[in-house]
Amino acid sequence: MDEPQIIELSEHNFDEFLRKPGKLVVVEFVTSTCPVCQAMIPIYDQVANELSGKASFARIDADRNSQIAMKFGVMGVPAFKFFCGGKEVGGIVGATNATALANTVKDFLRHGVGCKSTPLVYEMDGYG
Repeated sequence: MDEPQIIELSEHNFDEFLRKPGKLVVVEFVTSTCPVCQAMIPIYDQVANELSGKASFARIDADRNSQIAMKFGVMGVPAFKFFCGGKEVGGIVGATNATALANTVKDFLRHGVGCKSTPLVYEMDGYG
């Protein structure tokens, strides 16, 4: 059976999920009380469906897993963190659109051969 498009993470499976060898892992940090997070769910789902098999996608509730959120410096949600070999290689904070999110994932896939990428941080400023 195929892996689900988006895995729900917690403190019990977070570290293991990040250690996927040679595979880009995208984690969406959300909270149940964040309206922007709720609006981003279908966008993240769309990107995960589009890039299924090329990267692994997960979601974690930052309120219920505050130690993990603090460990990775999540100060606001939604936050998208990109990992390779268990190490953070980049991130996006705040609302974004499907094209920008998908293109960011594709950039990491294209330029992070075998997940050997230098850290990148994208600030969504609205200017292409």
